[in-house]
Amino acid sequence: MAIKTRGAGGRTGKILGVGLRTLGRSVLNKLPGGDRLERTALYWAEVGEDWAQTLGELRGAAMKMGQLASQYADVLPPQLGEQLKKLQRSVEPLPFADIAPLLDAQWTAAQRKRVRSVEPQAIAAASIGQVHRAVLSNGAPVVIKVRYPGVVDAVDADVAQLKRLIGLSKLLPVDSSAIDTLMAEVRDRFREETDYGAELGHLKHLRQHAKLAGIVYPKPVEALCADGILVLSEEAGATLEIAKSWPQELRDALGLALSRWALHQLFVALAVHADPHPGNFAFRPTGELVVYDFGCVKRLSRPVADRVVALLNAAHASRWDELHGHLTALGGISDGVTTDQLTAFYRELAELILGRLAEAETFDFDDARFITDIRGAIKRNLGLSFKFKPVSDLLFVLRALSGHYWILRALRARVPVIAILAPHGVQLRPGPRPAGVQGDDPKKGS
Repeated sequence: MAIKTRGAGGRTGKILGVGLRTLGRSVLNKLPGGDRLERTALYWAEVGEDWAQTLGELRGAAMKMGQLASQYADVLPPQLGEQLKKLQRSVEPLPFADIAPLLDAQWTAAQRKRVRSVEPQAIAAASIGQVHRAVLSNGAPVVIKVRYPGVVDAVDADVAQLKRLIGLSKLLPVDSSAIDTLMAEVRDRFREETDYGAELGHLKHLRQHAKLAGIVYPKPVEALCADGILVLSEEAGATLEIAKSWPQELRDALGLALSRWALHQLFVALAVHADPHPGNFAFRPTGELVVYDFGCVKRLSRPVADRVVALLNAAHASRWDELHGHLTALGGISDGVTTDQLTAFYRELAELILGRLAEAETFDFDDARFITDIRGAIKRNLGLSFKFKPVSDLLFVLRALSGHYWILRALRARVPVIAILAPHGVQLRPGPRPAGVQGDDPKKGS
């Protein structure tokens, strides 16, 4: 069963249909009369249900886009965010009758003989492909990841239509050039994610350059990998739901492994695993973290990684002009926006994020105030949205860090953030956070 890309019943037609229905609902929502708040809530609930159902059925880049949006549910209309969260769940796998011909087409007779058996029931299914357990002729347990047919050809059409959908919905408070930048980065990552050869390269890179204690990577069986097929060693572990009930000491060890790995990727390996769905991790009672799915890995340049370090240090030291300069160099500031226009916002976020992380030697991710206060600051300052532009180099890095935060939060882990940042050049000064950041003079310290 190939994914259709054209025609009224194909992908383009279905996404276009969602866009037209969204536009129609938007027009009705703007008509006078009735309770405006209640009507707006109903509008986003109906739009969200329509988007989640359609994008989930289409899989591929369309579903990936919905999953990406769902990770930012906190800044979306709540009714929309709740619906898009449905896309984070595993989808119904294709029948093995649709998968077996793909294996037969890619494997030679000699390769096929190296596989003793393949379980017909998939153990996981997602937007790009699905995974089956198998046993090699030597008895080694492996997993086989198979790409859905037609996914590669659908990426560009999906992204183009989804860009129109975002424009019709007026979902993002940014201008068209910013949306162009954002969608270009999304398209590049999605294209790469359908390329299993690139995924194999990412896995090998991280196995070599981010080989850390506490991190377990699958081992590729390269002789059986082919276009649209990855064969990897099976690496078992518990789900996050199970791990979050383990003893505090073990949860702290897992949190430390995840945090060290995240920073090592960003500042040393210069390659960030950017699909932080909890299903892409497994947890072991030895304190080890198993990492799966290397399709979405963002490669970084050394200058960008170094600038992130400088930006964090400037923010923690209240050097607002320097911070603004780094953001401008990264392409994150709109033309003509000055430091003075953003100093109060810089100060508030620096205190709420870096100040909180530096309050004590160990940060407790179970502290709900951390994310609640950051959300509040962002919502209070939504009017500043047009003063910023998305930084394409960091879009998926921030996605990864956001996902890691929620895993650490679920584990209720206590992590020595100051100590693990220091080797990378980020110098947080430990000490209590000053009180009353919201009322500070925006000029103070600039």
